[in-house]
Amino acid sequence: MARATGPERRLLAIYTGGTIGMRSERGDKPVSRCSESAEAPHSGPPSGCKATPAVPRCSQPGLGRAAGTRHLWEVFTCTRSPGRPASPACPEQRVMYTVLECQPLFDSSDMTITEWVQIAQTIERHYGQYHGFVVIHGTDTMAFAASVLSFMLENLQKTVILTGAQVPIHALWNDGRENLLGALLLAGQYVIPEVCLFFQNQLFRGNRATKVDTRRFAAFCSPHLPPLATVGADVTINRELVRRVRGQGRLVVPSSMERDVGLLRLYPGIPASLVRVFLQPPLKGVVMETFGSGNGPTKPDLLQELRAAAERGLIIVNCTHCLQGAVTSDYGAGTALAGAGTISGSDMTSEAALAKLSYVLGLPGLSLDGRKELLARDLRGEMTPPAVDELRPSLQGSTLGRGVAQLLGLSQEADDVRDALAPSLACAAAHAGDLEALQALAELGSDLSREDFGGQTPLHSAARGGQAGVVTMLLQRGLDVNARDRDGLSPLLLAVRGSCVGSSFLCEDFLQLRRAGATLHRGIRVSLGCCGQLGPACPPRSWRTRGQSYAGEGRRRTCASQDAGFRAGRAHCAPAGPLEHLRVGFVPSRGSSPARGRV
Repeated sequence: MARATGPERRLLAIYTGGTIGMRSERGDKPVSRCSESAEAPHSGPPSGCKATPAVPRCSQPGLGRAAGTRHLWEVFTCTRSPGRPASPACPEQRVMYTVLECQPLFDSSDMTITEWVQIAQTIERHYGQYHGFVVIHGTDTMAFAASVLSFMLENLQKTVILTGAQVPIHALWNDGRENLLGALLLAGQYVIPEVCLFFQNQLFRGNRATKVDTRRFAAFCSPHLPPLATVGADVTINRELVRRVRGQGRLVVPSSMERDVGLLRLYPGIPASLVRVFLQPPLKGVVMETFGSGNGPTKPDLLQELRAAAERGLIIVNCTHCLQGAVTSDYGAGTALAGAGTISGSDMTSEAALAKLSYVLGLPGLSLDGRKELLARDLRGEMTPPAVDELRPSLQGSTLGRGVAQLLGLSQEADDVRDALAPSLACAAAHAGDLEALQALAELGSDLSREDFGGQTPLHSAARGGQAGVVTMLLQRGLDVNARDRDGLSPLLLAVRGSCVGSSFLCEDFLQLRRAGATLHRGIRVSLGCCGQLGPACPPRSWRTRGQSYAGEGRRRTCASQDAGFRAGRAHCAPAGPLEHLRVGFVPSRGSSPARGRV
């Protein structure tokens, strides 16, 4: 966490709806707060509602209407300020914001993962234009929204704050003004690289907060983590609680969140038949709220239903419905549930557990055991970390896995050691095709684009080792496909040099790297032969480095030179025809050095 620098900070405020903007004669509904001017209301509000003018607007495609950039306090004065107001806590620093309004506006009770994914994608689109983001959201599902966004915004290095109000901002006595002003000031003046929730002068970690009151202004609390910041006459930041940013990886928003997840609250006497119906496909995961420290009925028929669902691959996360405390194995009733295949949710809120379950189930390329282990780990500060010996037991099966497990167990004081070791371990895991270890390092906060001592990234190592699954994962995380190591070699060249006879990964990996933008150096052409099984545009089945050859069986092989992607990369193929002995290698262009050709 750091104090924001610079004379001016620019924020994007995303207005989704909620009580803060409501005004109605017949039942509150969210109303547009944008107008053509500060004096003229926007035409056509919903029936029975009045729009309260706040800031001018202009049309913009995308999420909704975007208001022009305004000074920090104009939203409260409804007038055009002649100057730029300075922030009270830093007189020389000015906070400017732009309002982006959802169309239509939502009552938060109608919000779903789909809308929260759209908010995350909006932040991703505008990430480079603003220093921070404020999401104005209804309070009923704000904790769910904050939890979902915390998992969706990977490699977040800027402040994202959700806020709203218990009373509409137009009312004489309301909490909307202080909440919005506080969120804007904190997002503008401090770099807190987390998804947070600001309410009643307290800044909570978003995935630790839950709504506890429908009427009081102090509507939210964080049962297991103190506030990250408190606003009063002074702003007090609990710096030791703010998560550190590791590396400089770009913001990543996962392409999918699993929608088929549910929440089941146990109650005394709940019938096994009801549980059986609830756990049926297409449900893929469920958060089960239990009694006390994770206890539930021990009736054999109910435990059998849970066991049968777990054996089908359904993931069941056990969370206590108590406001404070964690799931433990102190009682036989809790041990019985664990024996039926449930996973401990530790001290996560139900909102955080449901969001985490949706996120983990949406991750590609993980085994069922890998997903379970990921759910048991602290990913975004949503739970108190378990003991070191409980972290990812599947990593103990190899020397590399044990090294990653030990890295995970380092204390916060050993962050520098962790950061120094992570790049080498990531490259080793990529070369070995160990997705579990790579995912563990990524969730630890390691930047997978960092180079090891040889100047290679994990993408270099995966390409050289022919690990198609790892290449896919790293490309999805945005690694540079044209990065050069200290010898000037790219992942594409290492893939060719590391290939072997009969290797099938090249067909897939070559196209992946090419589609991701990998290019060939002007001084090099590639001579290649194709298996021909995919037709005229078939990629090469086997490439060899200079001086090696491939003995064929006399089959005809077609040439892939018609493929536009290959032509763009200046590749050329051996002529089509029967080839008893096919030599495939790097052919230097005229005037280039044969020893240092680059792809």
